[in-house]
Amino acid sequence: MVHAAGLDPTSLHWPNFLVAEHGGRVIGVGQVKPYRGGRELGSLVVLKPYRGQGIGSAIVRALIEREPGELFLLCREPLETYYQPFGFRRASIRELRGMVRLKYIVAQLFRMLFGVRVIAMRRCKPLPHFTGEGDT
Repeated sequence: MVHAAGLDPTSLHWPNFLVAEHGGRVIGVGQVKPYRGGRELGSLVVLKPYRGQGIGSAIVRALIEREPGELFLLCREPLETYYQPFGFRRASIRELRGMVRLKYIVAQLFRMLFGVRVIAMRRCKPLPHFTGEGDT
């Protein structure tokens, strides 16, 4: 599914995947890729007949719930508004680290060659919830 959708085929580690099924058939997948220096949400794809039904959003929410810290992603620019409701904001190259930064730089080379604009996004660790009771 990842290859067929034209997504980044690197670091496909199946134990990291979350899978959506319908009638015993895999209809959606996504994973968090753990890199030194950062974690990347990636490999998110839902089969065309099942898109627009909230399956991708459910996968993203479930993956985010598993992540205690910041999370990065690289996506085509038109998908920026899709990821914003999940707390992702466009990130500058200075905010990126390790493999995520390297992948972003490579994506910019592809932009020059093929015209595909890829952006980086970052979701910061959520702030703790304070109730006001006993907080000082």
